[in-house]
Amino acid sequence: MLGCKDFYDKTAASWAEKGYQDAAEPVCMDEFCALLPAGGRVLDLCCGTGYESFRLRRRGFQPVGLDFSGESLAIAREKNPDVPFFQGNMLEPYPQVGQVDGIICIAGLVHVENQDLPLAFRRMSEALKPGGYLLVSVRYGTGRMEERSVTEIDGQTYDRNFIAHNEEELRSSIGEDLVLVRELPSDMKIWAYYLLQKIGEVSV
Repeated sequence: MLGCKDFYDKTAASWAEKGYQDAAEPVCMDEFCALLPAGGRVLDLCCGTGYESFRLRRRGFQPVGLDFSGESLAIAREKNPDVPFFQGNMLEPYPQVGQVDGIICIAGLVHVENQDLPLAFRRMSEALKPGGYLLVSVRYGTGRMEERSVTEIDGQTYDRNFIAHNEEELRSSIGEDLVLVRELPSDMKIWAYYLLQKIGEVSV
C-alpha cells in the first residue's frame, strides 16, 4: 500500500485544478491577512500546488512554501515562479524558510497524529516571529477517519492517514509559545479554522 506522499504526488494536478479557483479561498483569509504587516513574509505550510501562495502574493505579501510532495511543488513553482518553495516534512526543522510574520497551514494537520501535534506546533513556532499569527484548519472530530484515509486510484491503494482534530486537542498541543486566540468563520461545517499567535511583542 502506498502512503500519503505518494497520494499527493499522484493527485497533484487535480488539487491544482480545484485549488486555484477563487471560490476555494477560505472565507476567513481577509480577517487573517488584516493582522499581518503589509508586505510581510508568510509561510504557506503544506502548500501543495501553491494556490494559497498565489493568493498571498496577489495580496502583496511575500509567501514562501513548504511541502513534502515533489509533484505538487513542481506545479507550484511553474505557476508561481517568483515564490520560493522548499521540499520538506512539517515535523522536521525547516530553517531554510527563515523567520516569517505569519503562517497558514490549511488542512496540513489532517495527516498529523495527536502525539505529533506538539512537534508540529513547535516547528511552526520556531519559524514564526514573536507576535506573529498562525492560521490552521482542521477537520472537525477526533481520530483517524478510515473513509477519508484509504482510496484506490488506477489500481493502486493509497493510505493518506486522514486525522480529525478538535479544539481541546489543539489547545493541549500548542505549547507555551503559542496561544489560541479564537475560532474564525468557516464556509464548511466540517472544517474549523483557528487563529493562534506567538507570544511576544504584538506586531499590529
